[in-house]
Amino acid sequence: MPIIQFDSNLATLSVDRQILIKMAAAADLNAEQWLLKNFDKADLKDLSEDAGFEKLADIVSDNDLDAKDVYWSVLARYISKADFACKEPLYYQYFQARYNLYEKEVSCETAIPFNVLSRYTANNIVSVDPKRLRDIHVVFASKDDNMMSKFGHISLRLVICPQENSTDAECDANLYQHIVLGYMAHVDDIKINRLKGLFGDYKAYLYANSFMDVYQKYTISEFRNISSMPLKLSQQEREGMLRSLAEIHWGFAGDYKFTHRNCSSLMQLALSAMWPNFSDELSLQTLYWRPDSFFQALQTTAIATSSALTDLELAEEGGFYFASTEAIYNKAFDVVNEAMKNHRYSSLSDYLSTNPILRDNAVQENTGYIARLLNDAYLLEAQLLLEELSLVKFESIMNAEMGYFFSKYGMAEIKEHMHQSMSSESYVAFSECVLGPLRERIKPIKRRDGIPDSLELASESTHKSCQTEDKAKLLKQVNLYLESLDPEAWADVKTAVYYWAEIINNINSYKELGNK
Repeated sequence: MPIIQFDSNLATLSVDRQILIKMAAAADLNAEQWLLKNFDKADLKDLSEDAGFEKLADIVSDNDLDAKDVYWSVLARYISKADFACKEPLYYQYFQARYNLYEKEVSCETAIPFNVLSRYTANNIVSVDPKRLRDIHVVFASKDDNMMSKFGHISLRLVICPQENSTDAECDANLYQHIVLGYMAHVDDIKINRLKGLFGDYKAYLYANSFMDVYQKYTISEFRNISSMPLKLSQQEREGMLRSLAEIHWGFAGDYKFTHRNCSSLMQLALSAMWPNFSDELSLQTLYWRPDSFFQALQTTAIATSSALTDLELAEEGGFYFASTEAIYNKAFDVVNEAMKNHRYSSLSDYLSTNPILRDNAVQENTGYIARLLNDAYLLEAQLLLEELSLVKFESIMNAEMGYFFSKYGMAEIKEHMHQSMSSESYVAFSECVLGPLRERIKPIKRRDGIPDSLELASESTHKSCQTEDKAKLLKQVNLYLESLDPEAWADVKTAVYYWAEIINNINSYKELGNK
């Protein structure tokens, strides 16, 4: 009897696993390797990729690989891997529908890992317990003036509960553990190239981010609104979608084009592969390349709870709508500007663009205002809010200016210069907190065959977490040493770094006032 038999009439596969394992061991190979080496010798001419597989591979795998090669590689894992259903659930469903090799369902590990990016860590593996996943929302961030986001951004939000038996309110309020999954271009340059984005020269990945980082980016840094609409999923559907999202998160890589192969169209393709109710919805048969159009279309269907967003005031209370913080900061500005009396700013933008040293000098010279800060907690909070917003804005400016400098000289030359200039301790910090995140940002992202296990990932979480105060001290040193490489080119970076550090000082000074 052959090791593998395919009944073309019944479209079923049968495998003699004992012989397969013996043959592989005799060749000093594992079962998957043996199959890949011997597929062409077996009478399997009726087995081949079809249009359905090609469509699925475009959603799940690295698109640089030939669909035929992907087919045989995945087929080998389907036949040989006992945990294939757990690691590659979308491919498993496809092959089971075609070949029906397995009769029993496999019990999978509880924890499902995601590589959650954040502001200060380049590699943060977070395991999600499916039993603590209460909801999955479609998240829409409103448009802004940037060319790449003038129609908004679409993503998915995993509403994760603090405990398995938590109430809905406790789950919704557990924002620091919520994860947002969205397709974005992997910018493998120090600074983004718009032409590359238009012509598909950047790779698309399904990124995972902490919800609070997403909240800060959109509502604070960019003054955009966030709408979060629950999908109508059973518990079984939620858990299945979670594992399928993880498969795509770890395995997919494809061309990203800002105009039509983007966060919106890629998310629709993924949802259609993961969720039959989505693919059956007639109004969603059109592939919407505009995120705002897709979100509007989804709101009219029966598979999403659009009523959560009917009353935005109630939606904000319930955690379904997060308004731009612009109004809050404008109110804080009005409070501060009115109280200062002797030194007024024309607008919030005027305040934020003013040299932070001059801002602090104006406060220190105004004894009446200092007295009010000491006795008016509301005014002090408003002042702190403005400085913290200024910190966020200047951090973006600082990173952009540093990006221009690094793109001019290149990583290798800067690394060598800093290694020769800095002490060993400072260079280690520089490497971990500056070079490390930059490398992670621009290097190709490792793709995997399915969801990795915890042991495989444990050895990869090696990057130091660089918090704001640590980074501020480090950047003062970095500022000095990089300036010596090219003082003229570094001038704009130096100014941004200097102001950024001064804003930290301002914030600390106001916090000290609050403790008096």
